[in-house]
Parts: sequence; C-alpha cells; structure tokens
Amino acid sequence: MDLIQQAERDLRWLVNCPDLLESPASLDLPDPFSEADRLDWSPVLRFHESKASYRVGYYVESLIQVWLSATPGIEQIQHGIQVRKEKVTLGELDFLFRRNGELQHLEVALKYYLYLPERTVKGSHFIGPNARDTFERKRDRLIRKQLPFGLSYDPDIHTSSHLVKGIIFYPEGVSGADEIPESLNSDHARGTWQFAGESAGSPIRFLEKPFWLDGRHRAVKETGLPLSHPCLLYREETGHHFLVPDTWPEEPAK
Repeated sequence: MDLIQQAERDLRWLVNCPDLLESPASLDLPDPFSEADRLDWSPVLRFHESKASYRVGYYVESLIQVWLSATPGIEQIQHGIQVRKEKVTLGELDFLFRRNGELQHLEVALKYYLYLPERTVKGSHFIGPNARDTFERKRDRLIRKQLPFGLSYDPDIHTSSHLVKGIIFYPEGVSGADEIPESLNSDHARGTWQFAGESAGSPIRFLEKPFWLDGRHRAVKETGLPLSHPCLLYREETGHHFLVPDTWPEEPAK
C-alpha cells in the first residue's frame, strides 16, 4: 500500500482512538480531516526516509505533526527540541508551537499495555510488551517530570500538555479490570492478548513496525514458535491482539 494512504488510515485511527491518559493536561485537537486541503504529509515522508523508519513512536510523532499543521491557529511548529546546557543534553521536548499566539509545549505517545490480573510488575497490573514499562510509570514520568520540564524550558511557554493514545490488552475471555489506575481513561481502546503456548502453534503473521496503528491493510511478516519477543497481530474478528512468549514478563523484550 502507498505510504501516504497508510498514513491517512493511521492518522484517522489516532484521531478516533480515545486518549489513554485522562488528565487536565490532555490536549484537545479538532479532526484534521475537516481541513483535508491543509494536510501536509511531508513529515511522514521524511520519517520513512530516516534511519529510524521502524520506530513506532517516531512514526506517531510524524503523524501528530501533520495533525498540528492542519489545525487552525497553530503555527511555528518545532519538533524534537534538544535541551542542552554546557554541551550536556538535559532532555528533549516533542513539540513546541504557537496556538492563537501562545507558545505551547506538547508531549505525545502511543502506549500499549497488557492487563495481567494474577500478578503485578513494579506494583502494576498494566504492563508494557517490554515489561520494564508500566502504565503508572509512564503516567508519573509524564505528569511529574516531562510536563514540568517543558514549562521550565522557556518562560514564555503558556501551556505544557500531552496527547497519549493507546490500547489496553486483556486476556482472552476477560472483559475488563476490577480496578484501573488513576488517570487511565475508563473508555480506553481495547485489544486482547495470550501466551504463545495457548495458540494453535502454526506460524504467526504479525504486524511489522512502525505500522502498529490501523493494522487492517498492512503487509505482515511470518515467524514461528517459540517467540523470542511479544508480537502484535491484527485479527479481523477481534482487532489488535498480542502474542507473548510463555516466559513473559520475566524476560522483557529488548
């Protein structure tokens, strides 16, 4: 499929996906497709020409840049701002832009977490495919560190906000969690997951990075069992679905 056609599908998926992190700092943006003539896909093309063209997070940032550029009132968009002091990198801001004249900072993310009801990792039941990551860890880092860091970057910054999209994956047959973490949107997007040993054992056709968003029309790659790392599939009947090694989460993906 043409890269721009896929990018359009993926941006529509982002727009329609509920925010994963619900807080007063969530950024509200209008539907960019109401301004279809303003859509500039050059950030996506630059991403695909880069050495990081397999990185899901960077792909999402390129789509968000398209979205911001199509939003009336937003201008002077800067992306990937390195913050340095005396040649030491202190951090990076995802986006700076002016909205109706006011300077704003934005952090963006696409996050997938698997609900593991019978145990916790680092105190969480909501664990990333890479088990070093949890919903609570990301929430706390974003709210307590990244947003305040953005506000401290420039005294003219009026607002520091976030746009976090994603999916919570539940074990097959589990409809939800008895209790969800603070700030997790209860109306989150949902998928399913299972251990590879519970599958039929046939070769697995999984989504290739960075196309982990829409998923319905992407070419897939085949791998056999046992799995060495979590694999994301798209199933017509249930949507996004993770298969994870039977040892997960004891051996986080690298």
